[in-house]
Amino acid sequence: MSKKINLPKIIHDPNKMNLETVRQKNKKKKIVFIPTMGALHEGHLSLIKKGKKIKGLTIVSIFVNPIQFNDINDLKKYPNTLKKDIENLRQLKVDYLFLPNVEKIFPNNFETTVSINNLQKFLCGKNRPGHFNGVSTIVLKLFNIISPNVAIFGKKDFQQLTIVKKMVEDLNMNIKILEGSIIRESNGLAMSSRNKLLSPKNFHKASNIYKGLKYIKDEYKKGEKSSKKLIKKLEKYYIQSEIRNIDYIEIFDPLTLHSIKYVKKGAIIAIAVKIGAVRLIDNLKF
Repeated sequence: MSKKINLPKIIHDPNKMNLETVRQKNKKKKIVFIPTMGALHEGHLSLIKKGKKIKGLTIVSIFVNPIQFNDINDLKKYPNTLKKDIENLRQLKVDYLFLPNVEKIFPNNFETTVSINNLQKFLCGKNRPGHFNGVSTIVLKLFNIISPNVAIFGKKDFQQLTIVKKMVEDLNMNIKILEGSIIRESNGLAMSSRNKLLSPKNFHKASNIYKGLKYIKDEYKKGEKSSKKLIKKLEKYYIQSEIRNIDYIEIFDPLTLHSIKYVKKGAIIAIAVKIGAVRLIDNLKF
């Protein structure tokens, strides 16, 4: 009678995680990795389901990375639903959960960071200094620990996805980066762990973020190509929708993240806003 194995196998220690992935790769197993900060929602689960189709070993990490937060209160308020997260991973038959603590990842003498010089200057990087250094540093550490063949990231944070791809390319890392689609709530709001922090009133108001992006895409289809005019239309739409605390609205080239004067097919419009105390991002492709 075969022994029943409870999945996921939970590993806390980075060295043990590394030894296990090396052992599995020596057995010719393909390693599929999905990094998360927990508080898993359908967006995360869609990435895991995409990974399961590859027929390798799936590894999910849950680690709330302190060095990518600019605001200590934002870090403290970040949602934690670990018990439910583990149950979701069990239902999807994830093979391993890497669940390290902060001290194991960033000991007191830690002083090395990774910087993607140009791509971090745009969009979220403008008003969140050091954020993407924190992102690229933790992603590189996780890649070094887990040595995946494939890693999967969502498109909601388009800048993060672009930076990870660039880091993998620049550092000659033999890792295939796959993209997962933006998964949305029933009202159109892009799924995010932070959505749990919205009041019912603000959750309803936040649905206008995506409605506004679709409105601008329709204006583009009608013939408006000026980025400046499209952004002005969107700002007006958001003011009418009581969304006033806008961090940025940008229309840009998807490879360079540089703003463009005139919209062309394949360009991206991205937004970051605060609704109440919750910062939300979204994007849409033309």
